[in-house]
Amino acid sequence: MADPDDAATTGQKTHRYLRLSLVFVVFALLVSVAIQTVVASWEPFRLGWNLLPSISHYFYTPARDVFVGALIAAALALLALSGRDRTTVLLDVAAVFAPLIALVPTGIDPRHPIGDLTCPGTTECVPAVYLDDVRAGVAAYAVVVPTLVVTMAVIRRRRGIVAPGTALVSAIAIGTAALMAGLAFLPGIRSGFPLNVLSLPGGIHFAVTLIFFAIFAIVPILHARSTPDTSETPPTARQRRAYRWIAGLMIADLVMLIAVLLLHDALGHLPLVLVGETVALLLFAWFWSVQTFQRWGDANPPSIV
Repeated sequence: MADPDDAATTGQKTHRYLRLSLVFVVFALLVSVAIQTVVASWEPFRLGWNLLPSISHYFYTPARDVFVGALIAAALALLALSGRDRTTVLLDVAAVFAPLIALVPTGIDPRHPIGDLTCPGTTECVPAVYLDDVRAGVAAYAVVVPTLVVTMAVIRRRRGIVAPGTALVSAIAIGTAALMAGLAFLPGIRSGFPLNVLSLPGGIHFAVTLIFFAIFAIVPILHARSTPDTSETPPTARQRRAYRWIAGLMIADLVMLIAVLLLHDALGHLPLVLVGETVALLLFAWFWSVQTFQRWGDANPPSIV
């Protein structure tokens, strides 16, 4: 039975549950990784233990569909939560990079094969069997993103909608789509794709993952320090402390991931990237939980102006 005291509008309820959906997207992703870690074989079904170097490497396992679907769903939710304040502008920018985390996989270290997948030689690679899939995904991204930007610009112009930060977000989106298309398809540059980014371990995937979480780390800092507008429920002292902890831990986690990147060869088989990615996702979910309940009763949340 519906709660008669809940007079929230349909827009308010949509806003609440869209935010909560981001928490459950993280939950679904971590559950799929945990299940795949303890299932050695699906046919015949057999339990075991197979901890991969990072969550990103589960792209190469049966958890791939959940991994890709969760990140695409997160990107759509972040875009749908667009609003009038500067933090939602940052979330729009983060949404530009989230699909690339899903579409462009990390490389496999030849010293640590995944199932039957390995790399020739001594350098990491994305197995050739996946390259057509990756290029098809990047091609779709390079077409859809500019189309979305132009479509929304036309709608805003015709409707007289003024949305702060749209020029910045649009420029980053189109620039990212153009850069990805160049890295994937331009002769002379496409060699080594998708690991052709400054010879970074993990290549494009690791770069966009760091960018995504770096942008997101700024959001709780702003919430801990900024003064909410008159239409927003101000955070309690406990919620402000949570935002500060989330921001601090996210920054520390990013520093750790960068250190792992620089010390990649020395660290060997330690699953520190897996730990770092898991911590980042849990902090992401923690933030959305805290902010959802902070704004639970808002009459005019930023995303439903």
